[in-house]
Amino acid sequence: MKLLVLGGTRFLGRHLVAQALARGHAVTLLHRGSSAPGLFPEAEHRLADRNGDLSAALAGGRWDLAIDTSAYVPRHVASVAAALAGRVGAYQLVSTISVYAPDAAAPLHEDSPRATLADPTVETVSGETYGALKALCEDAALSAFGPAGCLIVRPGLIVGPHDPTGRFSWWVRRFGREAARGGEVLAPGDPAAPVQFIDVRDLAAWMLAQAEAGGRGCFNATGPVGGTTLGTLLETARAEFSPGARLVWVDETTLLAAGVAPWMGLPLWLPAAQASLHHTDIGRAVAAGLATRPLAETLRDTAAWLDTLPGDEAVMPPAAPGGPPRPQPGLPAAQEAALLAAWHAR
Repeated sequence: MKLLVLGGTRFLGRHLVAQALARGHAVTLLHRGSSAPGLFPEAEHRLADRNGDLSAALAGGRWDLAIDTSAYVPRHVASVAAALAGRVGAYQLVSTISVYAPDAAAPLHEDSPRATLADPTVETVSGETYGALKALCEDAALSAFGPAGCLIVRPGLIVGPHDPTGRFSWWVRRFGREAARGGEVLAPGDPAAPVQFIDVRDLAAWMLAQAEAGGRGCFNATGPVGGTTLGTLLETARAEFSPGARLVWVDETTLLAAGVAPWMGLPLWLPAAQASLHHTDIGRAVAAGLATRPLAETLRDTAAWLDTLPGDEAVMPPAAPGGPPRPQPGLPAAQEAALLAAWHAR
């Protein structure tokens, strides 16, 4: 196939391109040239900023499929559709499970209510607008390419090597710091609470399989297939990186009272009242072939990648153009120690 990847040098796009080339596809990348510009010399590279005019950068050429990893506002989708009119067979949009309305009932499925904006012309991407703007991107894709020419992928938290968010990676580093001396690790909330995330390589493989099979429609894409819990995640990380460490489970009421921010203060943790994102139905994607690798493999490979980076803290590249801001995830060591001391002294 001839594939056009919008993005392609940061995270999901990087893995998509690597796998597509390995599978023998001809790949063209459209990107700014600012993130790992030397990657994939065997592919065609076209340089442009999505917030500008794409007509010159996308002039000439035909593609079987465009895979869009970097659309954050509906204008991004509309400009691609206009520039490619009549020259692309189909379009894959990477959306997000954050499109669902905050009050949507769990489990979330593809027909659950989506978030909306009071002013649909807003283009400021923030934690409050991100999901609703992605919903508008979906609408723009369906309007431009039609249901017969469009596949919408709604990933959950994407994890693994080259993750720029630092969230899943924070836990890998956290247990790594304890490996030499054992010690206590603060574990948030309920160990039986479900958590969902997907290895970037599994997501990329499924998306490429859909491209090859002509898949269309809308799919939630997270994992692991078969489910897992926060307790299993942290126990697996402890066993992999720091068998002498001990998990200390602190309840959500205590954490919230101490000002610990869900999701970012202790990554992946959400209080029970906010945890619908960890209750996402992926049956449609599984029926279409979605498979996920063992958790321990994702943890080990993430650690191996982190070992190639400088310094001991999570590396946080700038947010993607037009993307949401990326605050530093995780608790500072001093704050975690103070919380553990207060918990033991209660």
